[in-house]
Amino acid sequence: MENFEIIVEILQDLFENEKNHNELTCQISFDCPVCSYEIKSLGHGDGKGNLEINYKKEVYKCWSCSETHNTFGHLGKLIEIYGSKEDKRLFGLVRNPDNKIEQKKKKDIPRLPKEFKKFDEVSDIHPEKKRAIRYLTSRGIDKVIIDYFNIGFCMNGDYAGRIIIPSYNYENKLNYFVARTWNDFTKVKYKNPQYDKNELIFNENKINWDQDIWIVEGVFDSFFVNNSIPLLGKYMNDYLFDKIYTESKKNIIICLDSDAWNDSVKLYHKLNGGKLYGKIKIVKMPDQTDIADIKGQIKQEYFQIIR
Repeated sequence: MENFEIIVEILQDLFENEKNHNELTCQISFDCPVCSYEIKSLGHGDGKGNLEINYKKEVYKCWSCSETHNTFGHLGKLIEIYGSKEDKRLFGLVRNPDNKIEQKKKKDIPRLPKEFKKFDEVSDIHPEKKRAIRYLTSRGIDKVIIDYFNIGFCMNGDYAGRIIIPSYNYENKLNYFVARTWNDFTKVKYKNPQYDKNELIFNENKINWDQDIWIVEGVFDSFFVNNSIPLLGKYMNDYLFDKIYTESKKNIIICLDSDAWNDSVKLYHKLNGGKLYGKIKIVKMPDQTDIADIKGQIKQEYFQIIR
C-alpha cells in the first residue's frame, strides 16, 4: 500500500485537484492536461475530470481525447511526459514490475480484422461494396489510391460497415489500422484498435526521408499529399518526433486542418530547433477546409512565416 501512496502523491503533485478517488479500486481522476491546456487553451483545469488513472494496474485514459490525442496507455508514459526527474525516479522505484511485463504483451503485432476484404475480392454488385465505394468516391478516393494503400472494408463482424485502412512499418509489417464508417448516421465515426499509437508512424514504409515531408492531421488527408505522415489527431508522438529529427534531410511542412491553427503553431515551435531549425514550414488552410477539399493543391499564399 505504501507504493500506491507514493504514486498517488506524484499524481496529485502533477495534476493538483483530484476529482474522484476510489481507494478500493485504486482509481483516481483529474482534469486532463491535454483537454484543458492544449485543446481548450485554458490556464486551469476544465473541471470535467476526464483523465482516469488506475494506479494499481498503472494505466490511464482520457475519456474525451484519448482517440484524437493519444492520451491513454501505461502510467509510465504519462509521468514521462509531465513528471520531473524526481517523479520519474520515484515511480521507477515503486512501480509494479509485473505491469511492465503486461505492457510488453500488449505490444503484440496487430492483425487486420478476420472479416477484412479487399475490394477486388467482392462482386461489384454486392450492396455493401457499393456503399463503401460510394463513400470513398465522395471523399475523392479512386481505385489507384485504394490499391496503393491496400484499403479494404468489412461487411460483418466488429468492424461491419467500415472502411479499413492498414498501416505498415518500415519493415512492411502491419502496425495499425483505421476503421471509418461509411454511414454518416453512425455516431462513432472511427473505431480503431486499442494499440498504443505512441510508438508508430502511420504507413512508415511509404516515407522518403530524403524528400520534403508533410505532416497532416488524418489518414484521409495523407492520400492527397505525397510523402505525408498523418498524426491521427493533432499530437505528435515521441517516436515520430525522434525519427524526423534523426532521419529527415529536407523540409518538414505542417499542414493541419483549418480549425487546428493553434495546434499547428505549437507543433512548429516544438520542431523548429536544433538541426531542424529553419527547416520547418507551416501552412494555414483557408477556413473550413482541409487538404482533401482542395485535393492537395497547396497554394504558395497559404504558407505562413512564424516569428
